[in-house]
Amino acid sequence: MTTPHDGSGRPWPQLTPAQRFGPLVLVVVLLLGAGMVATVKGGPTGKADSGPGGTTGGTGTKPGEDGDPWSSAGDLATIYSEADEAGTLADYDWGDGCDPETGRIELPTVYAPPCVPAWGGTKPWVDRAGKAHADNGGATHRGVTADEIVVAYYIPGPQDLLGLAESLGIFDDASARSALLEDMAEMASDVYETYGRKVVIKPFQATGDGRNPAQARADARRVAEDLGAFASIGGPTQALAYQEELARRGVLCISCSPSAPDTLYQELAPYVWSVLASPDQIIQGVLDFGVKNLSGKPAVHAGDPAYRTRERTMAVVHYDLDPPIFDSLTTRLKKRYKEMGVEAQVIVSYLLDTNTLSAQAQGIIGRLKEEKITTVVFAGDPFMLMDLVTAASRQNYRPEWVITGTVFTDTTAVGRLISDQDQWSHAFGASSSPARGEPNQSDAWRLYRWYQGKDPEATKSLQVTWPPIQLLFTGIHMAGPNLTPETFAGGLFRYPPSGGGPTAPQISYGDHGFFDQLDFVGIDDFTIVWWDPKLVGPSEQQVEGPGMWRYPMGGQRYLMSEPRELDDSLLFKDIPESPGILPEIPASDVAPDYPPPPGSPAAGGN
Repeated sequence: MTTPHDGSGRPWPQLTPAQRFGPLVLVVVLLLGAGMVATVKGGPTGKADSGPGGTTGGTGTKPGEDGDPWSSAGDLATIYSEADEAGTLADYDWGDGCDPETGRIELPTVYAPPCVPAWGGTKPWVDRAGKAHADNGGATHRGVTADEIVVAYYIPGPQDLLGLAESLGIFDDASARSALLEDMAEMASDVYETYGRKVVIKPFQATGDGRNPAQARADARRVAEDLGAFASIGGPTQALAYQEELARRGVLCISCSPSAPDTLYQELAPYVWSVLASPDQIIQGVLDFGVKNLSGKPAVHAGDPAYRTRERTMAVVHYDLDPPIFDSLTTRLKKRYKEMGVEAQVIVSYLLDTNTLSAQAQGIIGRLKEEKITTVVFAGDPFMLMDLVTAASRQNYRPEWVITGTVFTDTTAVGRLISDQDQWSHAFGASSSPARGEPNQSDAWRLYRWYQGKDPEATKSLQVTWPPIQLLFTGIHMAGPNLTPETFAGGLFRYPPSGGGPTAPQISYGDHGFFDQLDFVGIDDFTIVWWDPKLVGPSEQQVEGPGMWRYPMGGQRYLMSEPRELDDSLLFKDIPESPGILPEIPASDVAPDYPPPPGSPAAGGN
């Protein structure tokens, strides 16, 4: 057998499992579970166990059956723009933290939610239907009392991917992460409206290994019953049973399975939420973009010179389970693109089984080479991507590689693990993640410093800690005092689409016309990327080295639902304005500057 090499004749280094997979844990830990989930067998029935206030879990109403049964509810909070349009701004006390210029709270981020009437203000609190509320309703749902909202913070066991990340030093340890979460929740509690309730974070040490469904269900029962939680932030990385069991008991699961298919969110609505886009949305958006910009043109970016003059022949390689969970998506996309006059020559699925990935990759590459595929569109996980590229080099097959950004295949950490960097220099595609800037200019870092008056210590965990806290508090803020999973959903669905700049992806929930189903995940758009193996800079773990994704046009973003046609040169290396790290925050992503709240540490408070 020929020894695999890096394109220059030098043999590839033999990596230990820790060397090969360790850097992946950080970028995969929240998303790898998508390839391990089981087919959902029905959602909430409305017969969940009663919570402390005698309330039950769900309504039994599925969004696919009756549309959106939540955002039109009358007891939701009135928002500033509604009152402004109705000419009733003076009827409400908007509090000291409302910016009348923007109609949003004074939080220096483009994701600041709309102002809502201040609870306990100088005027009676009246909901959007005109009903006055003298109190907050007390125990409105499991985990909610007149004084508290209990939220579990899931701390995985050592066998879970997140536990492995901690042991390898990729993530901060559990105590540092918990402290960071408390700090971010303290800030959110000070600036978001919580209607007289304190959000109480309760760390929960998991007993499962992140994969075992029975253990995951047992942990979910403890979160619901022993902790009495309204919501869980995080969950086991590879066991869908955790959020299934929480949903059955009427408990929200936030950022528990952010790369699960849309069917999960629809079946378990309104209990499962995420900030990251679903694979369905990413694949549809990226393929739409590819149809407009790649189809019918020569494969000019292929590694094999003979391919560069041929009209593109495309194959899609994606992960799935046995039985398949993406059948409906595949059927929908085939119909969609056939109507557009385009068909993928080959669609190949693989099973995310780390014991057989290498063998599967060899077979897939053999088929793609035999069928003379010039362009491989990849929608899977980093482990298979590494094996596919290795197999392609072994078989002297050098196509164009088009990534869709699934399971963080759009990160520098993953790109550097591709053994044949000459092969990977022909990779480009789409990323739904923000364009990268300097770490201390990220939204989470700037907000922490704004409120705490100092830089965060748990910097390795910052970017995965703030988004679910932001989602949680936005839903509470928008729901009004009668907090239930249904009003939480109604509130988020009324949150206006926000962001859309290079470092601030557009975020929305519900039905804003971007997708053909109700949307329970945040990010709506993506940017174009291409891989430069010679560009030196920091990885996501701040490790300096060669190999980075570049962002053409400074990371300009495109809605997944509205693909635009671009000149082919804009997709690759002919644009000089393609940084790997944006030198500063674009003007579109800069929010108004506000002084920190009077009681914050930065303002001299406790």
